[in-house]
Amino acid sequence: MRYQLVALALACVTAVAVAVGALFLWATLSGDGGDRETRAAEAELALLQAALDARAEGLRRGAEALIADQDVVAFAGTGGAVPGVLDGGRISRGGADYVLISGPGPRSVFEGGIADSLLVGATNASPAQLLLLQGAPDGAIFQFPGGPILAAGARTGPGTNAAAVVLGVRLDDTELQALAAPGRRVTLTWLEPDATPRTWLSAAPDRRVRIEGVVPLGHGEGILLATIDAPAQVVPGGVAGRAQTPFIAVVAGGALAVLSLLLLTRALGHGIGELRSALAVAGPSIEGLQPLEAIAGRDEVGRAAAEAVEAFGRTRALMDDAIDEARTATARQLLGEHVIRSMHEGVLVERSDTTCIVCNPAATLLLDVRAGDILGVRGGMAQVLGDDLYPRLLERAAADGGQRVELVAWAGRDLTFDAYLVPELRGEGHSLLVIIRDVSAVLEVEQLKRDVVSVVSHELRTPLTVIGSSLGMVNEAPPEMQRQLISTAERNVLRMRELVDDMLDLARLESGQAAPNLEPQSLVDICHEVASLLGPQAQAKGIRVLEATDGDLPAYLRCDRRQVSRAITNLVTNAIKFSPEQSDVWIVVRGEPEWVHIDVVDSGPGVPLEEHERVFTRFYRATNTRERVTGTGLGLPIVRQIAELHGGRAGLMQTEQGAYFRFSLPRSLGEA
Repeated sequence: MRYQLVALALACVTAVAVAVGALFLWATLSGDGGDRETRAAEAELALLQAALDARAEGLRRGAEALIADQDVVAFAGTGGAVPGVLDGGRISRGGADYVLISGPGPRSVFEGGIADSLLVGATNASPAQLLLLQGAPDGAIFQFPGGPILAAGARTGPGTNAAAVVLGVRLDDTELQALAAPGRRVTLTWLEPDATPRTWLSAAPDRRVRIEGVVPLGHGEGILLATIDAPAQVVPGGVAGRAQTPFIAVVAGGALAVLSLLLLTRALGHGIGELRSALAVAGPSIEGLQPLEAIAGRDEVGRAAAEAVEAFGRTRALMDDAIDEARTATARQLLGEHVIRSMHEGVLVERSDTTCIVCNPAATLLLDVRAGDILGVRGGMAQVLGDDLYPRLLERAAADGGQRVELVAWAGRDLTFDAYLVPELRGEGHSLLVIIRDVSAVLEVEQLKRDVVSVVSHELRTPLTVIGSSLGMVNEAPPEMQRQLISTAERNVLRMRELVDDMLDLARLESGQAAPNLEPQSLVDICHEVASLLGPQAQAKGIRVLEATDGDLPAYLRCDRRQVSRAITNLVTNAIKFSPEQSDVWIVVRGEPEWVHIDVVDSGPGVPLEEHERVFTRFYRATNTRERVTGTGLGLPIVRQIAELHGGRAGLMQTEQGAYFRFSLPRSLGEA
């Protein structure tokens, strides 16, 4: 209908005329008053910003003075006592309330009277991350639990080995009053990250004005807003009078616009009412569009209804397709994330811009890092993997075919790194996919297999050869030689039986089948029995087995006498085997408040320091004696298993000469 179009055109012309008149009236009455208010507000905020910048510069210079102190740098690297330069209070700390010293060693935060003070709101990063990963701040305001803190710092240089010092001052009312211009009062407030603040000046009671604006120094997830309560004289002419006149003009223009729109509302009311009712019943089904189809085509509103029917149909089809695709993509994404998180292999994915976007729990465990140190950090993978391994993985990933796996000893584990280049969904770049596997157990099993084959083949083949030779010669030898051959065969049979018994005992101990029979026993008596039993063997080499006690010893400990005797026998037998002739082997029982130790000390070649733990693994024998003295490498593992079954421990103590073995049982075994 034409009258609808005429009414619409008339209302639009009236609204535009009123708006232009209101703007003209505002400009005429206000003049440059608004500009003066904006300039005055910006000037006040600039004064505050300059004062904060000057305070931050003083903190930064104080941090540079501290970072030049050798004690501070040494403390950042290795920890230890607090540097003496900090004992002078705020004066020695550049007028700061906080001192944060960070480096490869321990991290320390000092605050007057408050020991628990960590930065809050800085993208959930700890102070060490802020300093070492992002650099010491040149000047920023952080959100602490007790209020905003202005901080600035300095560092020795780039890299993770750098030391850094940051000084901070609490921006409380006293500090802000000192920074503010005369007659002003400053308040700092943190807003939500999605807030949209602007520079604003408004009237306040008692002939004063209130100025609000963002402080650029704010650092964190929120927005730092400054509010300055200043005298009204900061704005020439004031703000109250100019605010009323434009308001009256706008109200009058709005009333005229409302009156002009009544005609359009009356003309379009009926048709729009029908359209609104039809849209209200339109639903996801085809039948829901019938009211719209009934009014389609009669006039402008009808044509809008027809277009709405067509748009509804297209939108419904697109929505159905999008919902199906979204469900499929979501299911795939959730399935992929669940699979990656549950994998025992570590998975790292780095985008072409060097940002790590995937780091599953297995990767953080294998690499001994936190997910926050690498996930979402640009260059994080290169920093964690190192300057040697990371380039090699890139080279392996870019190579066509060939061996992609890289075997690396990492934090006491043997890890393999498998690298691939994966095309990105958007763009022409490639993401780096790294799969990490812990093969320590596999390599240990392979080494164990080799050790078993080596030991068994040697320890069984040699006696078998001797037995075969002896028995083959016994029929042809004279009677006196026959007895010697039979004795030799018997000794080698005993040697084979001892090997088999050791292997069976160790298997039972490791599987938990040999539970100790705990009864009150005297460790001194057990050690004396072992010394008496092995005395003849020691005397054959001219070795003396000596006994001693030290400290407060309990009369009895609840233990398995046979197992403990077996452990001490193994230690003393080893000591006799490796000790030179005409030397002494000591058995010392020592008492401590929580432990009772049985120490076996000899004067032999000892065990290299780097092999102190390995000699307690199956079939391993020290490299400095394995060629000169035979053995199976099972005695010491049996000793450790017996100690652990009793809640104790077994190990090697450092000594300048010989070997010093310690078998320890908890003193609590004597309390039951």
